Amino acid sequence: MDIKSIIVKKRSRDVLNDDEIKYFVSKMTKGEITEAQIGALLSYIYTTGLTEQELVCLAQAMANSGDKIDLSDVADNIVDKHSTGGVGDKVTLILIPVIAALGIPVGKISSRGYGITGGTLDKLESIPGFNVNISIEDFKKQVKEVGASIIGQKLNLAPAETIMYKIRNQVACQDSLPIIAASLMSLKLATGANKIVFDITCGKGTYVKNLEEARRLGKLLIRLGKNLKKDVACIITDMDEPLGYSVGHNLEIEETINALNGKMPEDLGNVVVTLGTVILNLVNGKKNDEEHKEAIKEVLRNGAAYEKFKEIVKAQSGDLSYVENVDKFEKAKYIVPVYAEKDGTIESVDADIVGSIAIYIGAGRTKENNEVNHRSGITILKKKGDPVSTGETLAYIHSDDESKIKGATENLRDAFKITNKKVQFKSNILDILY
Repeated sequence: MDIKSIIVKKRSRDVLNDDEIKYFVSKMTKGEITEAQIGALLSYIYTTGLTEQELVCLAQAMANSGDKIDLSDVADNIVDKHSTGGVGDKVTLILIPVIAALGIPVGKISSRGYGITGGTLDKLESIPGFNVNISIEDFKKQVKEVGASIIGQKLNLAPAETIMYKIRNQVACQDSLPIIAASLMSLKLATGANKIVFDITCGKGTYVKNLEEARRLGKLLIRLGKNLKKDVACIITDMDEPLGYSVGHNLEIEETINALNGKMPEDLGNVVVTLGTVILNLVNGKKNDEEHKEAIKEVLRNGAAYEKFKEIVKAQSGDLSYVENVDKFEKAKYIVPVYAEKDGTIESVDADIVGSIAIYIGAGRTKENNEVNHRSGITILKKKGDPVSTGETLAYIHSDDESKIKGATENLRDAFKITNKKVQFKSNILDILY
C-alpha cells in the first residue's frame, strides 16, 4: 500500500477501504507524505465524494491520530457546540457560560481564525493571560469543577484535522461537505462529548453559501453522529450580514461581556437562545422549547452566565479586571468613521466585504502563522432595516495602520446597501435539524 495508489484509486471514483483511509491519515500525521499528495487526495474527495463508511472511518482515523479525552467520569452528558464560522460570530463565548450556568458540563476545542472567519481562541487571548493551552488533566478538572473549559488543539488532539484544515483551504476544498463533516466530527470524538450541536452558518460571510448546501451538511453530520453513537443536532443560521455589531478580537470580547451583562444585540441573542434551546432538548431527551428558552434567558438576566464566564476566565489564568471593566481593553491608534452618502434604509450589510476589510487592517489572517492585531476591527452602527441619513455614521474602522484607513473606509462603505424600498425581514434562524 502506498499513497500514490490511494490517490489513483480515489481519482478513479473507487471506494477506499478502512485500511487505506487509516494509512493516509497516519502518514499525513507523521509527515511521511507531502502536502501536494494530501492536497491531491482531498481534491479527488472534493469531486467524487465519500461513502458513509468512508466518512465514518475518516472521522475516526482523524480523532485517533492524537490524544483523546475521556470525560465519562465527569458527567453522563458532556455538551460540545461547533460553528462553521462567520464574521462577528462570538456565539461560543456567550453560549458556553450560559449552558454551564444551567449545570450542564461543556468541553470545547476551538480554533484560530483563518480567512474572514474569526477564531474563538484569538478572541479569548484578547483577555491578558488567558491560557488556551492547558493540559488535558487541567481541562478535565476544569470541566468537572467549573463546568466548562475552552482549549486549542495544541494538546495533540486530532492533529490530522489541523493539517487537513490548513491544506483544504490552500487547495480550495474548504467547502467540501464530506471533508468538513469528517473534520468537525473528529474534533468532537477527540473531546469525549456525547451531545453535539452544530451551528451551520450560511451566506456571504462563510464558506457554506446557500441554504440547500447547509441542509445537506446538517443531514450528513446527523447521519454521521448516529453511526458514531453521538446525539447530534444542527441549526442553520444566516451569515449574509455580520453577527452583532463588532468584528475584531478586543471589540468582540467587549461585546461578549456586554451581552452577558444584558446588552445583547437581537440577532446575536436569537442564535444564542436557539442553540441553547436545542442543546437542552438533546440533554433532557425531550423537546420543550419554551421552558428551555426561558431557562436560558433567566441565567442571562440574573447574571449567572456572566459569573460563569468569569469563573472560566479565572480558571484559565485570564485577567478578571478586563472582564469587570471593558474600558481596559486597548484601543486602536486610529478610530475612523464611515459615513453614508445618501438617505434611505439599510437593505443589507455584506459580511464578506466586512470580513475581508477586517483581514486587510490586521484583524484576521490569511496564513497559518500570521499574527493578528487584537486592537484592529470594525464597529457597525447601522444594520439591515435601520434608517440612515446622508452624512450619518455607518461604522467605525479601528486600525493601527494609517496607510490602510483610506482604502478600508471606501471599501467598507460599499458593504452597506441603502435603498428607498421597504426592507423585508427574515429570521436569522433558517432551519433546525435533529
